[in-house]
Amino acid sequence: MKPVPAKILEGKENDVFDTKIVNSPYFSTLFHFHEECQINYVVKSEGTRMIGDSIESFSQDDLILVGSNIPHVWHNRKEYFIATENENQAKSVTLFFHPDKILKIISQFGNVKTLADFFQLSKRCMRFRGKTKLQIKTLLIQLADEVDVLTRLNLLTKILQILSETKEYDLLTGAGYTNTYQLKDNDRMDIILKHIFNNFAKEIHLEDVSEMIYMNKQSFCRYFKSRTQKTFVEFVNEVRVGHACKLLTQEDYRVNNLAYDCGFNSLSNFNKFFKKFKGLTPREYRGKYMSSSVRGHNL
Repeated sequence: MKPVPAKILEGKENDVFDTKIVNSPYFSTLFHFHEECQINYVVKSEGTRMIGDSIESFSQDDLILVGSNIPHVWHNRKEYFIATENENQAKSVTLFFHPDKILKIISQFGNVKTLADFFQLSKRCMRFRGKTKLQIKTLLIQLADEVDVLTRLNLLTKILQILSETKEYDLLTGAGYTNTYQLKDNDRMDIILKHIFNNFAKEIHLEDVSEMIYMNKQSFCRYFKSRTQKTFVEFVNEVRVGHACKLLTQEDYRVNNLAYDCGFNSLSNFNKFFKKFKGLTPREYRGKYMSSSVRGHNL
């Protein structure tokens, strides 16, 4: 799945910012990147989210900031693609803004170091939580519905101020991540990633995937790691662990079923990879999530 360059703001709001509401059977964008930063709020939907070298499951109430020129895609679970046109199961509200152009405008009124530092940090990409998440999603929805230009500017300013001051976020991409995708790449990665996202709960054979793009195993492994900065096995198991994290947030889910429901062939193998990617055991992860949920309800 090669990321393609996208022109988001051309001809809109003087090329500085704009909003977009998606309400459809499924999210349909390709793996892509653009100069604009992007704040994406998932109102309804679930699947796998890939941003840079981060692979996680997503569901409703997911609020993410993607930095400038970081490849990304939200890919729904395969059952979404058999929905009829009347079954809108995927809804999101997104704000796009050009960081350099915003800094140039605001610099005419004062020091922009805090905001510039935040834009630099945003290239690590962020998942927001707590009061920040509530504030941003509320302002984001208001901004998407607003037509008055001055009111839109005011809402944008409030969002940027909250973002530049908050500590309620988790960084998604690795500190050393860089966008290594090249435009000369063909569509082979599209085929590979969609196959993994749709079939991670089953056994996926390296030979089968390499044959899909007419490569031998050795060439495929080199190609895949050069694009994703992960081995094929690491990538597939990280997708599975991401799905496991989503299941662990469901109170009625039985942890004993977790390994096999996520595509692992043994409980010990699952526990090993879960601890590797998350730094916690599945039960510790669930306990941490449940305790944080209780604190959230008490705020």
